[in-house]
Amino acid sequence: MKDIYKFHSGLDGFFYSLHGRYKCLTFPLSRLMGEAKEIYGLSLNSAELGDEELNDKIIFFRRVTRNEKTMVSTLYITGLLCEVCYRVMGIRPYAEQIMGALAINRGVAIQMQTGEGKTITAAIAAVMAGWRGGPCHIVTSNDYLAKRDAESMQPLYERCGLSVGFVISGMEPPERRATYTRDIVYSTSKELLADFLRDRMSEEAESAVASEGIRTFVSGCGASKKVMRGLHTAIIDEADSVLIDEATVPLIIAIPGSSPLLNEAVRTAYSISEQLVSGQDYYVNQQAKYVTITTAGNEVIETTASRFPAAWRNHDRSSYLIKQAIIARYCYHRDVHYVVDQGKIVIVDEKTGCMMDGRSWSGGLHQAVEVKECLENSDPTHAHIKMSFQMFFRLYDNLSGMSGTLQNVEKELWSVYNLPVIKIPTHAPKKLVSYPEIVRTSCEEKWDAVIKDIQLHTAKGRAVLVGIRSVRDSEVLYARLLSSGIPSTVLNALRHEEEARIIADAGRWGQVTIATNMAGRGTDIVVNTDVRAVGGLHVIATERHESRRVDMQLFGRTARQGDPGSAQMIVSLEDEVIKIFSPSYFTPVLKILTCADEYAHVAVWWFKIVQYFAERSISRLRKKLLQQDLALSKALSFTKY
Repeated sequence: MKDIYKFHSGLDGFFYSLHGRYKCLTFPLSRLMGEAKEIYGLSLNSAELGDEELNDKIIFFRRVTRNEKTMVSTLYITGLLCEVCYRVMGIRPYAEQIMGALAINRGVAIQMQTGEGKTITAAIAAVMAGWRGGPCHIVTSNDYLAKRDAESMQPLYERCGLSVGFVISGMEPPERRATYTRDIVYSTSKELLADFLRDRMSEEAESAVASEGIRTFVSGCGASKKVMRGLHTAIIDEADSVLIDEATVPLIIAIPGSSPLLNEAVRTAYSISEQLVSGQDYYVNQQAKYVTITTAGNEVIETTASRFPAAWRNHDRSSYLIKQAIIARYCYHRDVHYVVDQGKIVIVDEKTGCMMDGRSWSGGLHQAVEVKECLENSDPTHAHIKMSFQMFFRLYDNLSGMSGTLQNVEKELWSVYNLPVIKIPTHAPKKLVSYPEIVRTSCEEKWDAVIKDIQLHTAKGRAVLVGIRSVRDSEVLYARLLSSGIPSTVLNALRHEEEARIIADAGRWGQVTIATNMAGRGTDIVVNTDVRAVGGLHVIATERHESRRVDMQLFGRTARQGDPGSAQMIVSLEDEVIKIFSPSYFTPVLKILTCADEYAHVAVWWFKIVQYFAERSISRLRKKLLQQDLALSKALSFTKY
């Protein structure tokens, strides 16, 4: 059993990273491509088999796969699966897809460009994992993709003698339990972790009842409430998003409660926070979402403590709620971090732009945001059990993943998950045209430049996809385009009902689509033939993110499978990454340089430097939180289920 508490750091971490580099060398692309081409040839030879003979071979190899480990059998079996895929789905996997399936099957994370057919690649690897025994979980970006991929790949799995299902939000425990008994299960990381935590709660309840000696007399308690059947194999789509970007986000199983005194104290704290003066009574670190109260501020808090309910008059408790109120005012913005839907605060995932129904901030922060928006306070919840995604996925016996943007995170994937990374070549040469980055001094100038660029390309009949960071900015651009007489479609947390259709139609003649961040990931943008003839899909990024990979994910929407396409980055000095990660004293200098054409490249260079340090800062934070989680888990003697 692997030691999930082990984390290499210091000199040990250095030598472990060297081991990771050596591990990648054991998967040379030339050898992998040679095996893939041999498998492709074997799949063509299998075309001579009749259906009955093919079925007999499937039954035979499924039975012996658990014990047979030779390379020859692996190649032959994979070739057989490629022929099955062709007969069932009319698709014969090409060499690059076969390379990806082999790598995944050997516990490697693959960097495979968007549009290269990762769904088929994962399915072939999942069949091989299913034949070895043990449940195989395929992790998708959202519920729609989990359901779509499970249903579209079902004929392949059933022909191979495997059962498949999907687990999505809204499913009841009996249905979940029945689905988890199947060989292949498609789901999201959030659903898998939530079910795992609920099963742990069930185990704890069973242990508590058993310790009282009355287990047999309590109905409905214990193992019968568990839905999962172990963490054996996981294949993660968009692995960088799940294993890196969302790694430290804890999923919490909370118990609803009622605390009128807390709600009253939060309202009082918010009122007091409005009386304090920024820069005099407190300082806000927006990057860390942290507030420091000065001596003058503490004096004000002391004089106003009597306004709090008795239970909250203690200086530390009242000061804490006032800090939460200040954070709500300065660090959490409407239509950026949350939206107001039907009189309720709904958190927006900053990385995907999707609404996270049922989620709430803790420690009175959620109630403070409600006060800010003049809404009725909701009852607070109390955390019962929680776990981060990086802790959860370390529990799997066999872990692998795939994404189009694993560059720059290879070291972290190896150090945290023991996952080597290899890059799969594209099936056809990529025809992406990248235009020089444009930097403007203000958001107003940036939107003008974006509209001008849209007009330039739509005039030729090209389709345009505009990537926006926040809901608010997407609505701003939408309104500006309307006033300019340019029709467009918006996809954000407020307009998410027809996400798949909107993204699928984004490649039509003259179509302009505005989408927040990674909305629509996993759904191909089909570029019409006439659009392809005039240059294909043009993608505009309107803001750099803390991670270069997020920018690359947006640009990965175009120029797929040898199609033409182009990408343009248009940013401003008022963007979030500059506000948070760049020293304020350097901004006036940047404005001067930006206005001078001969020095504009310096501003572009500075954006890249700031983005690099933002990535480093966030990466260090993830590792620090992991070490804290591991230390706490080991101290509490948490065990693997």
